[in-house]
Amino acid sequence: MKKLLTCLTALSIGGLALSACATNAPATQPSSSSKLQSSLSAEQMMAYLTADNKLGRATGSAPMVEIQQWLVEQFEQIGIKPLPKASSLIQSFEAKTKQGNVQAANIIGYLDCRCDNERYFVIGAHYDHVGVNPKLEGDQIFNGADDDASGVVASLLIARELAKAEKLPFNIIIAAWDAEELGLQGSKYFVQNPLVDLSKIESGVMFELVGSKSEKNTAWMTGFAYSSLYPILKQQMAQQGWQLGEDPFAQQMLFLRSDNAAFALMDLSREKREQVFRQGQKADIQGIPMHAISIWKGQQHYHQVNDDMSVIDIENLTNFSKAVAEAIKNLPENIQVEWLENPYFNFKRP
Repeated sequence: MKKLLTCLTALSIGGLALSACATNAPATQPSSSSKLQSSLSAEQMMAYLTADNKLGRATGSAPMVEIQQWLVEQFEQIGIKPLPKASSLIQSFEAKTKQGNVQAANIIGYLDCRCDNERYFVIGAHYDHVGVNPKLEGDQIFNGADDDASGVVASLLIARELAKAEKLPFNIIIAAWDAEELGLQGSKYFVQNPLVDLSKIESGVMFELVGSKSEKNTAWMTGFAYSSLYPILKQQMAQQGWQLGEDPFAQQMLFLRSDNAAFALMDLSREKREQVFRQGQKADIQGIPMHAISIWKGQQHYHQVNDDMSVIDIENLTNFSKAVAEAIKNLPENIQVEWLENPYFNFKRP
């Protein structure tokens, strides 16, 4: 999550270099030179995304082109198709950095619900991270296993399960966002340049740090009090043996700090932020009810070089993905996710 709980680290990541230090890549890393099979395990996918030769997945860095193609292959093998207003699964854009603009790309498509519903439900995660810091001694690569390779892997695992269903309650958009670490730029670009009518997007969830070694079968949702999606998913997850709890870091306003915010807070300006957080007044906001789900409970690996495979609970990540897939499959087709009264925002759908 962008700038999440800055008390966890004094490290400045704003100008990380894109060069790498030399350490060995994981032995289980799959090769992208051959057609990868959709039967790759969660561990194999995690190993690929977090390998040292991916240089911390900084937006615009050389490895990102390969990763984008790898993601396209995974999407295609699952059966994810380009959105109605797109000719491919790649949505290219220029991301702004302190050093200038760089090429970036969202990988985004959808699964047809094979139903009469024209609405969409969004799942996704960001695949970029913060790169390399050559000023550090020893390990210099921010592999970003939990943040947010775990979310990308969860999205792919969920999409696999949903693709097997004979019928789904919604069309499902699956997104791998770029440039989240640079200010949610990928998801914002999509909202400003949508490849599907935004009025047809009912709701959705982003996955942030869902691989942490934490309490089993327990996750939490940002902005849980803002829409009716939380009690709906909480009930569905409970039927899968999972507890979906309230945000334990609610004071940090993490609802504003992940890619869900691009959808939920479309016109949140600096003036409206000050109105809410400095003047204590509610702001009128246009947005689609969308939230982030996490498993992380404050472990000391966020934006640290130790955020690698060692912090990941593969079994729990896999079980989480299966539970979310079942929860989505069991959503009523006629469900309407509503914004709720809350102390900060007067929400209205666009």
